[in-house]
Amino acid sequence: MERNPFQFDSSNGTINGIYRNAGNDSPLVVIANGHNGFYNYGMFPYIQQTLVENGISSVAFNYTHSGIVGENDFFEDLEKYGKNCRRLEKEDLLFVLQQVKNSFPDHSSAFVLAHSMGGIATVFAAKEAAENGIKLDGAILLNCLSTLDVRSEEVMEKWKRDRVWLIRNNRTLQDLPQGEEYLEETIASRGAGSWNPEPVVRSLRIPLLVAHADTDESVPIWHGEKLVEWSTGNHPKTHFHSIKNGSHTLNTKHPFEGTNPILDGFLKTAIEWIRKA
Repeated sequence: MERNPFQFDSSNGTINGIYRNAGNDSPLVVIANGHNGFYNYGMFPYIQQTLVENGISSVAFNYTHSGIVGENDFFEDLEKYGKNCRRLEKEDLLFVLQQVKNSFPDHSSAFVLAHSMGGIATVFAAKEAAENGIKLDGAILLNCLSTLDVRSEEVMEKWKRDRVWLIRNNRTLQDLPQGEEYLEETIASRGAGSWNPEPVVRSLRIPLLVAHADTDESVPIWHGEKLVEWSTGNHPKTHFHSIKNGSHTLNTKHPFEGTNPILDGFLKTAIEWIRKA
């Protein structure tokens, strides 16, 4: 049950992470964090610890272009950060899924636990995993977006004009650059665009646990309701779990100050679902 750091080198760059092994033939959960998330962020180490205590292995990792270097919790490499996009995150996630199969002991099943914007990369990666023979037995979508197109028209026009949009991170007090490819993906998430998650979610045949806080201040619950609507009928074990009185990070923050009934209640639901999936 040790905390095992790892490093994978992909064509996109270096992927650092933490592997927690609950034993051979245990289920494995790969954690896909959201925009500005990283494997040491807030609740994620606690989630890994809780999973391994319940016989579930896990992997948490940083995307190649997250801007986070090593064990830091601020965005040191803003050049890479500015190039980050959902395409790169999808490719990173697929690479991790394949490397986990090659590098770690055999596991009975493989799941992705996605948070926030990590859900976009996850549903697209799940579709490609099925097409390319990469084992994935299900996904948990926690407070996930159903579209990238959530910015105001004023922001979008400025982003198009300047080709970069600086957004303030209130935790680190940095102005973080949202780059051109992310802009083009946002535009392409509309209608019949290539980054619209709706047709992708409708095509999935793996079970989904869509869990969403009803008081999420960052991603309103209608996003989760859309994801459930699109996946209805795709798999009998797909389930929607409404989290009462929860925030976007389940009433936690970074640095982590301890758990609470909201986070523990979600984990209980997720663990039970994994065991039955």
